[in-house]
Amino acid sequence: MKKNNARQQKISLLIRHFLHVSRLHRVMIESEISKLGIHCSQHNMLVLIANSKNICQKDIARELEISSAAVAVTLNKLESSGLIARSQSFDDARMNHITITDKGAELLKTTKEMFTGLDEEFFKGVTDEDIDRMNEVLAKITENLKSNADKD
Repeated sequence: MKKNNARQQKISLLIRHFLHVSRLHRVMIESEISKLGIHCSQHNMLVLIANSKNICQKDIARELEISSAAVAVTLNKLESSGLIARSQSFDDARMNHITITDKGAELLKTTKEMFTGLDEEFFKGVTDEDIDRMNEVLAKITENLKSNADKD
C-alpha cells in the first residue's frame, strides 16, 4: 500500500509539473506572437491556410473545430492585415478559396524562426537523451489516453 501511495504522489507531482510547463509554454508563445500584431488563433489559421491548397471557410472550421462565425471573424482580420487573400471558386460561386499572401508567408517564416529560438531556450540544459526519453514516455501516456478514450 505504501508503495502505491508513493507512486501516486510521484505521478501527481509529474502531472502538476507537466500542466505548469504547458501553461508557461503557452504564455511564452502567446506573448511572442502578440508582438507581431496577431493572436494565436490567427496564427493557427494562417498555418492551416499555408499548408492547404484551395481551402475554404467550411474546411477551416472543420479542421480547427470552431464555428463558421469564428472563422469568418478571424479571416476578416487576416485579410484586412494583408496576410491572406480570398478568391471566388470557379466551380461554385458561393465558395471562396483562401490563400496566404507573401506578407503572410513572411510572418510565418518569422514565427518559425522565433519558435525555434524559444524551443532552444525551453530545452536549455536538457540532453538529447533526456529528450528521447521524454518522447518515449509521452508516447506511452498518449497511447494510454487514446486507449481509454476509445473505450467510451
